[in-house]
Amino acid sequence: MAKNKLVKNITIDELAQMVQEGFAKTASKEQVDRIEKDIKEIKYDLKETTKRTDKLEMQVDYVENVLAIKKN
Repeated sequence: MAKNKLVKNITIDELAQMVQEGFAKTASKEQVDRIEKDIKEIKYDLKETTKRTDKLEMQVDYVENVLAIKKN
């Protein structure tokens, strides 16, 4: 009989609200995870682009030196 006093009766509406709040928190976490993944990909792409730009600048410098082009 003491066990029954510890059990709280909830309405269907209360249960539905609890489930909805749980889904909302899960959706937010998934969105944050997706955004973090996207940021990591952007950082990687930016790093690779910077490497290619640096390499291109070195190649242009080499061509300018070979052709004896004056730099501005």
